[in-house]
Amino acid sequence: MVTSTVHTVAFERLGFRRLLGINAFWFGGGAHWQPISISLLPVGAILVAGNAPELVVGRATAAGGIFAMLVPILAGYLSDRTASRWGRRRPWMVAGTAFNVIGLALLAFAGSPVMVILAYVFVQISNNAAGAAYAGVIPDVVPEGQRGRASGLLGTMNQVGTVVGVGLVGVVLKQLGSTRSGLLAGYAVIAVILLASLAVTVRTVHEAPINRVPRPIGRPRPDIPAGAVVAAAAFALCLTSVLAVLILPLGSRGWIAGATAAIGGIVTLTAGLRVPALRTFFAPFRSHDFFWVFLTRFFTTLGIWSVLPFIAFYFKDVMKATNPGASSALWLLAVIAGAILPSVIGGYLSDRLGRRKFFVYLSSGIQAAVVSVLVFGLITSLPLMYALGIAYGVGYGMYYAVDWALACDVLPDRETSAGKDMGLWHTSFTLPQALAPAVLAGLLFYFNHAGHSVLGIATGHNLGFRFVFGGAALWFILGTVMVHRIRGVR
Repeated sequence: MVTSTVHTVAFERLGFRRLLGINAFWFGGGAHWQPISISLLPVGAILVAGNAPELVVGRATAAGGIFAMLVPILAGYLSDRTASRWGRRRPWMVAGTAFNVIGLALLAFAGSPVMVILAYVFVQISNNAAGAAYAGVIPDVVPEGQRGRASGLLGTMNQVGTVVGVGLVGVVLKQLGSTRSGLLAGYAVIAVILLASLAVTVRTVHEAPINRVPRPIGRPRPDIPAGAVVAAAAFALCLTSVLAVLILPLGSRGWIAGATAAIGGIVTLTAGLRVPALRTFFAPFRSHDFFWVFLTRFFTTLGIWSVLPFIAFYFKDVMKATNPGASSALWLLAVIAGAILPSVIGGYLSDRLGRRKFFVYLSSGIQAAVVSVLVFGLITSLPLMYALGIAYGVGYGMYYAVDWALACDVLPDRETSAGKDMGLWHTSFTLPQALAPAVLAGLLFYFNHAGHSVLGIATGHNLGFRFVFGGAALWFILGTVMVHRIRGVR
């Protein structure tokens, strides 16, 4: 039941086993998204899309990313106001994960590009509903002096989960090939890991029962402003039109849906700015440090998602791999191998040194250097490619060691709106997942195919990878610029 609640935060110092159990759900998250993004979704697209799998991946990721941006805000807000005998976070985690498993089954059996897109959207909605509630757990129960350690452990659990998930999915694809059978087995592995990690965290997170605060007798229900109704209707029209653009077959009259989406977006913004409750809802962005922490994560994640969704195609087109799904899974294992130790050490050191920003600087510099090598070299040597994966992972781990700690340190109102504010912050992770594949998949396809000329440069010869990965280096550099602007965290 969703309602207003009274919640008082009482922190206690947590032992390592307790922190480990709380972070177990993030283990399942690592085993979930990375194998899907880097192996299973591209393989599914290759099976149903023929010569243009990049476009299916781009459309699916963009459509899902829209909901990955919106759902955490709403689910986090509602979880703050959920009253139940199991607390306010766990009911959302359990229900969201149950639907998540159903979505994985839909993805495994999807037999057309449209079904792939719709199933992926379903997975994003359910997974992010559970994840948004989970995002409120750490600020709910972890004391300030342990947040760096908790953030580093969370990053480590994510990396270890990725190793297990990607490793098992890689073995499955190696044995069964990039086939429908491989997809079915791969998604089944992910579902089992996700359910097991949920069970551990639900048992470890000790949420006190939260009772509903009854509405005073005679108190009138608040009126809904006309502007809010207009904004909601315009937003629904905009969202529907955007999804139509992404789902409609190529060559159809998508420009009509695109124009409708643009008009709906303008009306939504104009009407929404006139509603005081909506301005209050998004008030955390008026906090200087929250805003810059948001942008830091946005650009760093944009850099990561300018690379990860397209690595399988890099192995297929540049390295001529016969099983790109398995090859990309092994590459991601190399990335995670490099990331695990920096995730553990970085979080611990950031607490001891009282510094977070240094690790972001180091992370972005390393990742920018690696993608620059991929841009200028178009690597064809497997050993060198895996060595670069390890180096990339070092930078990747350094950032996620302090990622959540940065956010927890700058929350404007941790006691009453941590779930909602962490949901807002979480869009800095999900929005780039929508933008990068949506924009870059088409550009990658265009620049990689010969027969065009851009500024006097002939397309083809894998020019698309140079363009896309070169952009990733720029986003990592911008991430370091944004973190420099944060004042309240060293």
